[in-house]
Amino acid sequence: MKSPISILLAFLVLFASVGMAKTTHFCMGMEMKSEIGFGEKHVDCGMNMPMDHEENQDDNHQDPKSCCENVTTHLQVDDEVSLKKAEIQFNLNFAVALVQVFVFGLDPVSSETSPLPTYYPPPIEQDLQVLHQTFLI
Repeated sequence: MKSPISILLAFLVLFASVGMAKTTHFCMGMEMKSEIGFGEKHVDCGMNMPMDHEENQDDNHQDPKSCCENVTTHLQVDDEVSLKKAEIQFNLNFAVALVQVFVFGLDPVSSETSPLPTYYPPPIEQDLQVLHQTFLI
């Protein structure tokens, strides 16, 4: 199961780094045909019309004799994209504490030795609740 996923991800990275191009053919201002490939393609609609717009590039007007135009859009990942590596700093004190807690476990605190002597409250001479007649209901 792991090898098909890794092969698929490898092809995904390859295609993302190579880049793709979408060429669209417009005839009379309407989109007629589109093709996707690795580079610029020549797409036509079957009409024998010239597709030269070079003489009118300075004033951005379309030549009335030519009705067809190919527009290519390049899709590519930025060149500046790079994988960021995380720096892991090894702390010896943390590693020792982690091994101690999760491998060997914690020792329970012994309650045999208490730093304070045992305290015994004085005995109750009278029941104060009955004496003052205060009861919680």
